[in-house]
Amino acid sequence: MILHMGYARLVVGGVGSDVGKTTVSTGLMGALVRRGLRVQGFKVGPDYIDPTYHRLASGRPSYNLDTWLMGEAGVVETFASAMREADIGVVEGVMGLFDGSTPRSDAQSTSEVARLLRAPVILVVDVRGVGRSAAAQVLGYAKMAQGYSIRGVVLNRVGGEGHAAICKSAIEEVTGIPVIGALKNTPTINLPSRHLGLHLAEEEREKIRSIVDEVEGSVDIDRILSIAREAPPLGGVGVDSGGGIHAGVTVRVGVALDEAFAFYYEDNFRILRTLGAQLVFFSPERDQQPPNVDALYMGGGYPELKGEALEANAQLRHSIKKLVEGGLPVYAECGGLMYLGRSIETADGRKHTMVGVLDLDTALTRRLTLGYTELEAAVNTLLTQMGETLRGHEFHYSEARNVSSDCRFAYKVRRGRGIIGGLDGCLSHEALASYTHLHFAGYPSFARRFIEAAKLRGRR
Repeated sequence: MILHMGYARLVVGGVGSDVGKTTVSTGLMGALVRRGLRVQGFKVGPDYIDPTYHRLASGRPSYNLDTWLMGEAGVVETFASAMREADIGVVEGVMGLFDGSTPRSDAQSTSEVARLLRAPVILVVDVRGVGRSAAAQVLGYAKMAQGYSIRGVVLNRVGGEGHAAICKSAIEEVTGIPVIGALKNTPTINLPSRHLGLHLAEEEREKIRSIVDEVEGSVDIDRILSIAREAPPLGGVGVDSGGGIHAGVTVRVGVALDEAFAFYYEDNFRILRTLGAQLVFFSPERDQQPPNVDALYMGGGYPELKGEALEANAQLRHSIKKLVEGGLPVYAECGGLMYLGRSIETADGRKHTMVGVLDLDTALTRRLTLGYTELEAAVNTLLTQMGETLRGHEFHYSEARNVSSDCRFAYKVRRGRGIIGGLDGCLSHEALASYTHLHFAGYPSFARRFIEAAKLRGRR
C-alpha cells in the first residue's frame, strides 16, 4: 500500500540532553489533544520511558524512530503507518539535535530523522545563566541543519519575563527564527531523572497535567500548528496493509506485561499482530497460571525491583519452566532474561529465586551498560539464521554471574557487551533470551520466524 504523506508534523529537538525536550513534547501533545486533534507521538532513539509520557498526554501509543534499529526505510514506514489515523505528529528528539552514533555525521540523531521525515524542527534551548549568548547557539544550530529547517524556538527555564524578553530579542534579531514559547524554571513541571525509568510515567499523571497546562499557557500553539501544517509532502511511502503469513492463520502469543515487564516497542506489537498473532497479556507478578498460548514474549523492565513478588509467585514460575522444557517458543529480552535465569540478586544483596531454565544468575550492579549493539547469529534460532547480522541496543544495570559452561549462546557480539565473553542470546530448548533488545521493524523476518515457530507449536 502506497501512502502520499501530507500530514502535519514537527520534530522537537534540543541543544542537548536535559534541556526540556520531553517536557515540551509531552506538553504540546496534551495541548493539541485539548484542541480536539488526534495527536500521534514519536520518540527518536531506543528509549522506552518517554513514549509512556507521550501515551499519557495523547491517549495513543507512541512509536520509536531509530535508524540503527530500524533502518531508514523502517523509520519512514513506521511513521507513515502510525499517522494513518492521526491529524498531527509530534516527534521528540534525543540528546542534542546533531548527536548520534558518530562525531563525523548525524547518523542516528534527531537531525537525521528530521531530514528523513522532511519535518520542521522546534528547538528547545535551556537559557539558564545566558542572555544574548543564546542567539549564538541557535544560529549555529540553524546553519548546521541540512534538509530541513529550524522553524521556531522554545526557551526553557527562563528566570522571568525580563530574562525571556532579552533572549527572545537577541535570537530573533540574530537568526530571524521566531521564539514561540518560554517556560519558567518551575520544578513542578520538570520530569525527573531516573534509573532506567524508576519514575514510571504512570506515576506522573498529575505532573503531566501540570506540564500541559504550563505549555498551553506559555507556548504559541497556533504557531505550532501552522508550522506543522506547512511540512512538505513526503511522497509515496510503502506501508504494510496487514494480513497474516497465510490467510486465516492466527496464533496466540503471551506477553508478560506489568510493573516488572514494561519495556516493549509498540511497533513490535503492531508487526506481530499484522503477522497473525493475537497478543494475550499476563502478569508474572500476579497471575497464577500463564495464558493458553503458542509462544511467550517476555520484554525488559524492572524484575530487580520486583524480585520478592516474582519469587512469591512460585506457581507461575514452575508453570513457565514446564512450558519451556516442553518446547514452547519463548523470546525474552533483558528483564525477561533475568526472570528465566536461576536467581536475581537485588541491590540489598538479597537473592530471589526465578524460573531457572537458564543456567545463570543475574545481579544488580552500579555499572550501567548502555549503547547500540551489533551481533552475528552463531546458530539458527527461533528468530535468526546462522550468519545473519542484527542490530539492537542494551540498557541495564545488571550482569550475569555463575554462567554455566554448558550454556549455549545464539550470538557473537561485534559491538556491545552481551551476557558474557562476547556472547549474547542464551538458549534453552526453544527459548532465546538476550540482553540485546531488538526492533522488529528493522528485521521483519525475525518476527515472521517467531510466528512460524508459534504456529508449529499450535499444531502439536
